[in-house]
Amino acid sequence: MKNLSILCKDFDLTDAIKDYATEKLSALDKYLPSQGENADFNLRLGKVSNHHHHGKIFYAEVSIKTPEKNFGALVEAEDIYAAIDQLKDDLAHNIAHYKDKAHKKDIQSARKFKQELQTSAN
Repeated sequence: MKNLSILCKDFDLTDAIKDYATEKLSALDKYLPSQGENADFNLRLGKVSNHHHHGKIFYAEVSIKTPEKNFGALVEAEDIYAAIDQLKDDLAHNIAHYKDKAHKKDIQSARKFKQELQTSAN
């Protein structure tokens, strides 16, 4: 992953959190076209509000811009590490779903082309 920017709101970004987020989001490179080389990752981490002390008080939000499609997700969790984990899982699901749709569309186009060839040959 080349282009990762992290913005924190209402808490300090430690090296541990930065390394953890980088590790988790770099795992998404294998799902992206060109292994994520042309992708820009914008990660926003923060607290929902400063007066909450329990429950889902942290959020992680990311937008990934690739040349062919943009992806994004927002997750709230009880701690920042859990939010990053859930965010990675949601994005992996979204990207895989998009690639599945594109693959099915290619197969349908190929079938239609094959049928047209067969009908024109007869």
